[in-house]
This record gives sequence, C-alpha cells and structure tokens, in this order.
Amino acid sequence: MNKSDYFDPDTTVERVSAEEFPGRLAPSATSEPYPVVRYAATLKELRKQSSKIGNEQQQLEFGRLVKESLENLGAELNLPDGHFSVDTSGDPLLVKEGAGQHWILPTHFEGGAYFSAPHADHQYAFEGHQIPRINIGRYVRFGKSSGINAGGDITIGDGAWLSPGSLLLRQDHGAYGRPSIGSRTVSMTTQPSITLRDYAWVGRDAMVGWNSDYIGLGGIVGIRSFINSWVGDYSIVGDHDRILQYQPFKAFLLGEYRLTVEEVLRISDWARVDQDWLKVYAKNVTALLGADGDTAEFGEAVRDVTGNGRKALVVQPSSLRFVSALAAGRVDVVTDSQALTPYVLQWANDHKNRRTRVRSDLAGLDLPVETAGVLHYDKRVGYDLVVAEHDGHAPAVPLAELQRPLHQGGLLVVDVRSLEGAADGPDHLVELRELRVGGELFKVFEKK
Repeated sequence: MNKSDYFDPDTTVERVSAEEFPGRLAPSATSEPYPVVRYAATLKELRKQSSKIGNEQQQLEFGRLVKESLENLGAELNLPDGHFSVDTSGDPLLVKEGAGQHWILPTHFEGGAYFSAPHADHQYAFEGHQIPRINIGRYVRFGKSSGINAGGDITIGDGAWLSPGSLLLRQDHGAYGRPSIGSRTVSMTTQPSITLRDYAWVGRDAMVGWNSDYIGLGGIVGIRSFINSWVGDYSIVGDHDRILQYQPFKAFLLGEYRLTVEEVLRISDWARVDQDWLKVYAKNVTALLGADGDTAEFGEAVRDVTGNGRKALVVQPSSLRFVSALAAGRVDVVTDSQALTPYVLQWANDHKNRRTRVRSDLAGLDLPVETAGVLHYDKRVGYDLVVAEHDGHAPAVPLAELQRPLHQGGLLVVDVRSLEGAADGPDHLVELRELRVGGELFKVFEKK
C-alpha cells in the first residue's frame, strides 16, 4: 500500500516562493471579477459602513443602503428579481405602554450589525445564480454587533429580532475529514441555508450553528445559547437545542388571526389569550386524540423503532394520534398548515414532554432531516420512523422523499391513499405489512 493511493487526483497543492507571493496575491487588472468576489466585496463594504451607525435615523438610512446595494448588485450580475430583497417599507411605530414608550422601526441595523462575506476564494467557480439569496421581511431588527455569515441563503420573516451580539453561522469546516490547517480547507466548507420565520428571536450573544436551517414562527433561542439543530414553531430553546418551553397560546392567536405587526404590538394580556385558548383546546382535544385503541396495531408494528432515544418524523398529521402514540421518544412534526400546531404544543406541555418540535414550512415536498447536516463520521443521522398521513388538499409527498430522512433500517408508515397513482417505490424500500389506524389503511416499509 502506497500513501499516494489516498491522494485526491482533483486536489493540487502548489508551492509559491516568497518572491512570487505578492504578485500572486494581486488580482489581475485585465480579468473580470468573479461574481462571488463582487458579492463578497459588497458585503464587506456594508460591514465597514455599519460600524458608523449611531442614532435611530442612521439605523433607518443604513437599512435602505443595504437594500439599495444588494439590489444594485443583483442588477449588475443579472440575477432574477427578488434574489436580494430587504423590505424597509412601513413607518416608524411609536409604542406607548404604561409610563413608557419606545420605537419599533422598519427593518434596520444597529451599530456594527452586519452580513459577513463568505470565503470567496472557496467559491470562484460559482456562477451568478449560485450566489446565496438574501430576503429580509418587514420590521426586522438587527441588534448591535449581531452578525450573519451570508455563505448560504438567508430568509428572515417579519418582526424577527437578532439581539445584540447574536450570530448566524452558515459555513462549517468539518472536523471529520483531513486536519483543517488554518481552518480554510476548501473541501470542508458547507453552506446550508437558514430561515427565520415571523417573530423569531435570537437572544443576546446566542450562536446559531450551521446545522440549524430553521427557527420557527415565534421561536426563541435563549441568551448565550449555542444551537445546532432546527427550532420548532413557538418553542423556546436553550443551550445545545434543549427545549425549555412551548407557547401554544401564541400559536393559537397568530394562527387564528392574520394580525399585522401593529396589532401584535397592542396585545399585552397574554394570560387572557391563554385562558381563551385553553377553552378551545378542551373542546377539541378529545376528538383529535381519537378513540382508545386506534393506534394499538400501529404501536405493535413499530415498537422496535420507538421509545426512549428513538426519533420519529410525522408528516402532515390530521390529528394528535401519532404524536401521542410516539411520545416516549422524540417527535418532529412537519406540515404546511398552522392549524394543528397549538394542539400539538399544548398536548406536549400538559404531558411535560420536551421532546416535540413542529415546523409549518412544508412546501415543495422537501422534508427536514434531524439537522440540516447529513454527514457525521461517528453519528447516525436520520429518523428511526417516518409516518405520513394523507392530506387530500395537498400533493402527496413522494416515497423517494419520505424515505430520504430515514436512516438505514428505519420504518416508513404511509397512508395508502397517498400512494394512489404513484410510481414504484425506491429499490431500498421493502414493504413489510399493512395496518389500520383510525379506520384508514396504511402500509409499512423498511429502508434497507
């Protein structure tokens, strides 16, 4: 065995003498800059200007500068409309409450808040359309010295807040490949996207790692926490993704009514909201749980992949049946609607369950994985069980996508109505049996 057998033929290492080095660093005066270099330069200049931000008026003006600079860059690189968007519309809102008052400004940046440039030298081959997208909603607040590494797509909804000193890290130099010399090894860099939904809040000095691709509606990351997985809707998390609390009453209110930012700011009696919500919950929860015995056959069929330490993903649930049946392990729920979210969170709250996450961003039939990362050298990433109910109002998620977040040996349980007219399943799915849940027929597959 020869050491050269391990060398990557597509990777070269060139020695450059000290005399040649300065000239090799200087960019060619005749060559056009790479698109990603222009992108990095734009963000670098904005970061420089951010250090000069002072009062509220300057914060507003800088928000408009970010919008204008990114839109100009998009036009220069012939990017589609909307590739970059920063919504600075709306008027400043003066909120008076009790003896005090404060300003809620249209999307703005406090002193030192910035988008950092990615490592452009890792991405010279990027074409214009591969440059990360940046889309920022209304009334977003970037606190003092908060930062976003814009190495992946960034989407931030209305009313979100990055507290002072908080960071969104979007580039990962993996620890499981070759030793990272200067942590700049090209092949170790990954660039996942991230979405912060409306009213998401990243606490002071918190760090959101590269494996977190989603911070849910009204989701909160606690002060000085480091998280590296996604945060469910209306959930508060602490260090290392630990779920601290659910807020189903907010999920109820904001899901039931299409409230504007101005209307949300006028609500202060959340105890009353909670009381009203609990009445609605008590009226409907029994029907949502289903009859005793509905999931008995299901529980028997999947018992080997459920329980403490196991992870399940429930897709498009129409009730609480599967959530309650799988409560001994960790349960993630993904749906395209907020209708069931407060019920799932309230049920988990009542049962002192801190192992349930809900995200309502199912669109384009893309399912989440356990984290945004898919490769860990010594850790199995994926779910032990995926359960897919049938939603007649939405396209069925294909079998190929349903099995993707499963690890090898995991089970897929899917409503047969979702299989009607579908092509044959992937070769690595083996059908095991059929079963009934709540009167509906399901098929059970194993991922080989």
